[in-house]
Amino acid sequence: MTDEALILLYLERDPRAIEATREQYGAYCAAIARKLLSDERDVEECLSDCAMAVWNAIPPTVPRHFKGWLGAIVRHRALAIGAENGRRPPTVEESALELAAALTDPDGPHRQAEAAELGQAISRFLRTRKGPVRAAFLRRYWYADSVAETAACLGWSVSKTKSVLYRARNDLRNFLEQEGFWNG
Repeated sequence: MTDEALILLYLERDPRAIEATREQYGAYCAAIARKLLSDERDVEECLSDCAMAVWNAIPPTVPRHFKGWLGAIVRHRALAIGAENGRRPPTVEESALELAAALTDPDGPHRQAEAAELGQAISRFLRTRKGPVRAAFLRRYWYADSVAETAACLGWSVSKTKSVLYRARNDLRNFLEQEGFWNG
């Protein structure tokens, strides 16, 4: 089933949309949740919460890129569940610490608006990166893969992966300086 047909089921409020989403994207969503949650019960809770969130969001939302939109919902909910339950894998902490040096202070006065602008700036930055670099960055900092997992996925050595990620973080910092998000 195409994403357009799937979204149409949601727009028509057809309950088959939930099962069709589960069939088409269930493994994808579960993989994201498992990367970010260490307890299988939390994974199940996350997937259930996300099914309800998608049902409630469409309509009025009509996502342009359903798979990415769905992945973002799962990721955000998994991070929230992990924070609520205090059960988060160490790769999440490691990758957050690595990336934190390239980002601005999250406790600023206009935090939410700036966070949205920052997200858009990071997306613009990633669109300027070559495919493998972008893939490494996303695997490490979006999907919370370990450096070794990222390297294995891309067929690189761990050393090369660390170097690529280091350069990408520095390039991101420079990009954010130019965009006015970083006062290094």
